[in-house]
Amino acid sequence: MQSKLRKVLRYSLSCLLAVLLLTTLIFQMMLYTSGNTRYFSGDAEEYYQSLLKLGFPEDYAVSLTELHLLHPSWTFVPLLVTEQDAKHTWSYVIDQETRNESVNLISKSNTYAAYWHETNRNQPEAGYYQPSRAAVEYFMDPRNFLNEADIFQFYDLSSNTAANAHAAVTAVLDGTFMEDAKLENGKTYADYFCQIGADLGLDPVYLAVKVRQEQGVGGSSPIISGSCGTLLNRYYQEQTQQTEAGKDIIPPTSGYTAEQLLSLDGLYNYNNIKASGTGVFEIYYNAMLRARDGTTEMSKDWGGSPSWNTRWKSLYGGAYFLKTSYIDRYQSTIYLQKFNVDNRSGRTFWGQYMASIPGALSEGRTLYQSFASIGALDSACHFLIPVYKDMPESPCADPAMGQVSGTAVATLKYQYQNELTAPARTSATNSTVYLEQEATVYSDLAVSGVFTHSYGVERLEYRWDNEAWQVLSSGKNADVTLPVNFSENSSHILVIRGKAAYDHNDSAKKSNSYFLCAVIYVKVLPPPSVTLSFEVGNTKTDQSVIAGSQFALPACDAPDFAGWLGSDGTFLPAGATTALQSDTTFSAIFLDLEALNGAAISLDPDDIHLRFSAILRNTSYEKLIAHGENSIRLFAVLSANGTEGEAVRLTPSGNATGKWLRFDAVTSLL
Repeated sequence: MQSKLRKVLRYSLSCLLAVLLLTTLIFQMMLYTSGNTRYFSGDAEEYYQSLLKLGFPEDYAVSLTELHLLHPSWTFVPLLVTEQDAKHTWSYVIDQETRNESVNLISKSNTYAAYWHETNRNQPEAGYYQPSRAAVEYFMDPRNFLNEADIFQFYDLSSNTAANAHAAVTAVLDGTFMEDAKLENGKTYADYFCQIGADLGLDPVYLAVKVRQEQGVGGSSPIISGSCGTLLNRYYQEQTQQTEAGKDIIPPTSGYTAEQLLSLDGLYNYNNIKASGTGVFEIYYNAMLRARDGTTEMSKDWGGSPSWNTRWKSLYGGAYFLKTSYIDRYQSTIYLQKFNVDNRSGRTFWGQYMASIPGALSEGRTLYQSFASIGALDSACHFLIPVYKDMPESPCADPAMGQVSGTAVATLKYQYQNELTAPARTSATNSTVYLEQEATVYSDLAVSGVFTHSYGVERLEYRWDNEAWQVLSSGKNADVTLPVNFSENSSHILVIRGKAAYDHNDSAKKSNSYFLCAVIYVKVLPPPSVTLSFEVGNTKTDQSVIAGSQFALPACDAPDFAGWLGSDGTFLPAGATTALQSDTTFSAIFLDLEALNGAAISLDPDDIHLRFSAILRNTSYEKLIAHGENSIRLFAVLSANGTEGEAVRLTPSGNATGKWLRFDAVTSLL
């Protein structure tokens, strides 16, 4: 009985599993066939192929092509790690980055528990644990961070200085202890970061970002207080075990003198260089020793001492150290300073600037925010992105499953939805809409839709090909027509992006500034031909013209010629230009007026006009009213003392032989 029951249960579970698998498959097919599948064509496909030729894998190239569509001035170059050294595969790199418990560290705060090593609870540095292998894989996998914000950890710091550098540096310093503050040399922090950048060939925005990352908003670290020696002496003399914040100090019990420790007062280490060790005492002490050693190369310029004994010397010395020890040694991105995987550095997997494993992600976001806050994201940014062989098929998962805001991929912090209603209707999707569309020369392309974002939508922008961005509409709704001013048989890309309501003061909204709404591949077709006919009396002539093209109506020498009456209901004078979308016949209208009588002038200030009456023959009148018009406006010129009037309106009244017409014309007679 039990055996039979087990068989029934196994059968039931098998059926349930089959249903679940089928449901999943159907759902995936629905997603795939929704009409919003990402694909490239034309110049976008060429750009995608160029990335593949450079050595980027397909999954890299897809994300980078979308970023190129969003910011066409951005450029991307792969750092082919495994090609530099064949043994440096993905697995080997991860082995090296997890070989020692102190190579990478994660906060021991419970917030980051998902990243902790499975068993090791040693603290290589006070307040930090060794992360798990899965955590290292997550933070080292570039594919996780190829979005507008997180990609800045790959920003090449040696490639260029930022456009509008001073404004960008100022934005980084806003709200910090460095905002508007002056250094001992009389310069503001912003001024001096820009000067250092120019002197050393470094990006000044990055220099400001680096210090902000190391010292925080308040700048309260004893390492930049100028009195760190006094604090160390107190810890040593009183054998203080913990800071007020609860960090372990671990003061030594012997080996130091008060004179030795107090001599460290007056030193500064803004970049926390060599600020490492077990316990706060060792961390601070090592940082002050490094500040005392300072920058030997600058001893002569600094009056004989290399020490960082002023704030500005510490800033310069820290930047000089970054240049000579990292950027000049093939660690020119924040990522490479955290994970030294470039074999050309000569010290692969060591000489890493920071131990905190989210450090590159965090610093990169601060650098991104500085660009976004001043509207400089469309400037030329160059990114150097590592590529490893034998990577997992999918990006390495976040052990915290996106639940830790500071370490989750930026795209998880917001949502957006795109829906087109023209040039073709698409279903709403939380990704970019891709569409192919045909249009003819001289036509207009209708573009309408709704594009929403978690942060709100400040405006929508568009560009053709690589032209400059233009405003499509304010807010989230678009409903416009764009002229297709391209030659026939050509292909073009229309890109639409949204400007999220970026707020430099709101940490949640610093993770996204622009989002890609739609990519429309437009193929321009030859325009159709239409037949243009002219009737003059009983004579009719035909000619073929391009639909939508402009042409001028011909002149007529007859003295009573009034204009051309079109089969589309228009009435135009000779020389007028028009564009036809369908076959049209224009008939010549002659005003064979007789027996002019009853002229009058009205001087009413509100209705100045010239009035007279005349007879028009039935044949001409019937042509005029053939389209059912009760009142037809004619183009004519009336003259009074040499002054031209405007239009003439015909109001019919009939008799047996003709139609009596009253002519009213506004004139500038007075």
